[in-house]
Amino acid sequence: MSKFIFVVGGVYSGTGKGIAAASLALLLKMRGNTVSIIKCDPYLNVNAGTMSPVEHGEVFLCDDGTECDLDLGHYERIAGVSMSCENILTSGTLYKNLIHDEEQGKYLGQTISIVPHVTDKIQQRLDDVGKDMDFVIAEIGGTVGDFESGCFYEAISQFKHRCPDDVMVVMVAPIIWNATVKEFKTKPLQNSIRSLRHDGLSPEMLLCRCDREIPSHILDKVSKLTGVPRVAVFEAPDVQTIYQVPIEFFDRHIDDLVADRFHLPRRGVRIHKYRDLVEKYINGHDLKHVTIGIVGKYENCEEAYISLKEALTHAAVQNNVKVSIKWISAKDLEKENGIEEIEDVSGVIVPGGFDSRGVEGKIRAIRYCRENKVPFLGICLGLQCAVIEFARNVMKLEGATSQEFDGKCQIPVIHFVQGQTADIKKSGTMRLGAYDCELEKDSLIRELYKKKLISERHRHRYEVNNEFVADYATKGFVVSGRNPQSGLVEMMELKRDIHPYFVGTQAHPEFKSLLQAPAPLFTGLVVAAINFSQVIST
Repeated sequence: MSKFIFVVGGVYSGTGKGIAAASLALLLKMRGNTVSIIKCDPYLNVNAGTMSPVEHGEVFLCDDGTECDLDLGHYERIAGVSMSCENILTSGTLYKNLIHDEEQGKYLGQTISIVPHVTDKIQQRLDDVGKDMDFVIAEIGGTVGDFESGCFYEAISQFKHRCPDDVMVVMVAPIIWNATVKEFKTKPLQNSIRSLRHDGLSPEMLLCRCDREIPSHILDKVSKLTGVPRVAVFEAPDVQTIYQVPIEFFDRHIDDLVADRFHLPRRGVRIHKYRDLVEKYINGHDLKHVTIGIVGKYENCEEAYISLKEALTHAAVQNNVKVSIKWISAKDLEKENGIEEIEDVSGVIVPGGFDSRGVEGKIRAIRYCRENKVPFLGICLGLQCAVIEFARNVMKLEGATSQEFDGKCQIPVIHFVQGQTADIKKSGTMRLGAYDCELEKDSLIRELYKKKLISERHRHRYEVNNEFVADYATKGFVVSGRNPQSGLVEMMELKRDIHPYFVGTQAHPEFKSLLQAPAPLFTGLVVAAINFSQVIST
């Protein structure tokens, strides 16, 4: 049977449960184990696709089209474990499945209750994820004691009672530094453990979060007052990058404690190549800096565009540079002197998004990049805005726009995906998941990917209108990749004799970027930005 590690949070949310789960998964993989991770979230949404990034952070996308919590992005980026619909379980999904089963007559004659029906479904999902795996790491969203997560903790308690030797509970919780009295406070953590015990569970490992070094005597106190053995009470300090966390865990022998808990041999961890990559970035203070502007519409940029941020980090490490991100509001670019916001960057990304807010600012930024030869990468809506900008300002098609912004427009250079209409339901109906793309032989993009057929993830409802692309090509804006099954446009670029790096993709390559394998389009952008900054400096 698989070994299960449940990662729970104490005191408040946002303590780093997802990073901890992914980091532990990476170390267990490096020891030669097969590992899967699941996120159990108590919110009632069926999927994260209809949630605003302002509300819940970035919507991460899997190969199978699942729209999910940003923590699954951390699982993929850090642990290198591919995610799917099996790796996310929300209360909304649980109740939807339960109601479906009831309507199909599965529970005829029964009164459907949280226990055993909901808790049984949770345990069944855990068993399903654990098939053919050595380890399953399950992160429970929110915080111990949350009213809405009670069914998950009850299910875990039953699960542990059923197979006590195969279950371990890890709590990630802060030790609070009270700046007023200049003391560490452990009482909130103690109360969280007390709440967890009300659910019939006790942590076997504590990862104590703090923004400063925690003295040993404080950790001793935590161990004494919670009953968690001192060898299993770890400091989990803030670090410069999330990729440093697995190294911190390794240095503290956290993976060894897990192996001991399950009576497994202490195998060696082949972490040296990973450590070299991380340390090169952390210690590269003398590396050249380049600034990339990201033109977005959401205020919480760090959370809303986290995959973009990480993909740039990956590309920077590969190219021995430091990338500084300048977050630029698309709405600000619509102001009279707004374009000044973009004049001091060496490259620009216009990311995906929905509705018309800030679109004219994005189009203005793209025009500036095209006319001033600033390296540019358009992603999803960014490609569509590049097409609109080119149609208006180069092809002189006045009124060219997208049907997303004007359903009755006369020149729809961006139009609906075939078979979809404006009144379609919003959840799970877009072009979602991994699609093939066949790259043109002499294109810049094929040179970056180094192969003819690629696959990237998509999340959109509108497409580049093929009716106009032949005309764009006469002015140097060419299709460099299409989906071989549908003929839909996937990639476009300006010819290199016109612009050094002006690339757009309908896909979201940031979702598959890894520290050890950066997304090619981001690598290309960073290289072009380095060259651009050198030209400017001379």
